[in-house]
Amino acid sequence: MYGAFKSLFFKVFFYITLFLLTYSFCVKFNVLDYDLWARLIQGWHVVVHHSVMYQDIVSYTNTHVWYDPEWLSSAFIYMIAHKFHGAGLTLLKVFLLYAFFISIIISLKSLIKSKESPYNTAYFVFLLALLVQSSIATYTVRCQLITFIFFAVWIYLLELVRKGHDTILYFLPFIMLLWLNLHGGCIAGVGILVLYAIGEFLNKKPFKKYLITLFFVGLVFFINPWGIQYVKFMFESSYLDRSWIAEWQSPFVKGSNFLYKISLIALFFCYIFKIIKNKINIMSIDKTKLIVLLMLIFLSAKYIKHIGLYSAGISIFMYEDFYYCYHYFMEKIRIYLQIEKSNIPKISFVRNIFLYGLIYLYCTVTIFLYPLNVSYYSLTAQSFPLKAIDFMLENNIKGNIFAPFYLSSYIAYKGYPNLKIYMDGRQEQVYYSDIFDKEMFFMDKIGKKYLNVLSEYNHDIILLDKTFKVVKDIETLDSWRKIYDDEFYVVFVKKELVKFKYNKTSKSEDEILNTLFNSSFQ
Repeated sequence: MYGAFKSLFFKVFFYITLFLLTYSFCVKFNVLDYDLWARLIQGWHVVVHHSVMYQDIVSYTNTHVWYDPEWLSSAFIYMIAHKFHGAGLTLLKVFLLYAFFISIIISLKSLIKSKESPYNTAYFVFLLALLVQSSIATYTVRCQLITFIFFAVWIYLLELVRKGHDTILYFLPFIMLLWLNLHGGCIAGVGILVLYAIGEFLNKKPFKKYLITLFFVGLVFFINPWGIQYVKFMFESSYLDRSWIAEWQSPFVKGSNFLYKISLIALFFCYIFKIIKNKINIMSIDKTKLIVLLMLIFLSAKYIKHIGLYSAGISIFMYEDFYYCYHYFMEKIRIYLQIEKSNIPKISFVRNIFLYGLIYLYCTVTIFLYPLNVSYYSLTAQSFPLKAIDFMLENNIKGNIFAPFYLSSYIAYKGYPNLKIYMDGRQEQVYYSDIFDKEMFFMDKIGKKYLNVLSEYNHDIILLDKTFKVVKDIETLDSWRKIYDDEFYVVFVKKELVKFKYNKTSKSEDEILNTLFNSSFQ
């Protein structure tokens, strides 16, 4: 009885600790996502008009049908933001990230073959830090967290199938139906089915069932608001060049993501070390596990955005390998230091007291320093043109505004219908590729004709981050006049549209933040 109670207490304590850790990381590393505002606009349309916004209404450039893989997620995000504002969005991120960890733990409980406990706090501290360092868990809420949860669950279900529970395959198309209407990362579910089919074929085990399931999962893709055109868009967008975007760059190119690189080294070392120490025959290696790991390593090494999928995969497949190596070297250290085995429980107890003491100290300090209702304000004044847009709204400035794409989603949310944008972060979902290229050539001063975009489109206003070198070029143009200038942003309007007098914004930064979610999309 005592043993069962002790085990239950430890599990409950672990889950509480993991939640507090997740919450603390989420409020500490928390900024507003640049694309959040487009989510709110789509969500508003779904909730209010009970349909997706097929055609973009906030841009003045040429656009195609808005193929939005996150339309259903947008509806939930809008309802939460509408009622609970930024605090609600932060809590949504907390629960999504926590659900991601829970899905990993459930997988571990089912798949671990050794006596290794899946309740290892230090392991999840590292995963949290990895997700934060790669910027996956730093934004208030992003729909990709939904894909990470589905991906972990997908692996768990497929691993159960490998154990003989084939009836689970019947449910995968229904899961995909929900997944594909929540986030475009559902393509990962298709990919993993293909990898399992190849892996099981190489393992000389039944593999056709995965291909049959893949066929029905593929059919489900046609159940969406756009029909066959959406399916075409989904697969075509998988091959687009997004090298302009930070999250679609390699973690090696950026020269950061130290923890990711450490995890790669640990993965390779532990995998090979276990094979060598156990004298595992190369031919008997699980080909499915190996292929999935190699693909996740490839994708994460190519794109920062895929580090979340990589984290889910290694957490499930490599957990035992990591702790095999850990216990092996801890035993070597014990022998070297001549520590009796009978003392190990006492040492482990002291270690756990120290570890949990640090964790709870960190959580206490973080929760105190970063209240939920203000945590998402971090760097907001610098990250978004709060005062500049408030200045334009107060002075009733109207027209087509040319601004960096990553700021334009916010501008559209706050300024529509008075302000229409050139483009925002929806890129291939709404815009043609030349629209994006012309903006990037302009912002980065690429080519001799980078200023041509100013004459090609009917811009009335230009808003720029002052760090762009092109700001000085515009200041020299006679056709544009500067009407606003603060620490971070500058606003120009066409010479013929300049008013005689502009009122300075009377609102403080706190007042603007308190009305951050006020918009015509309500």
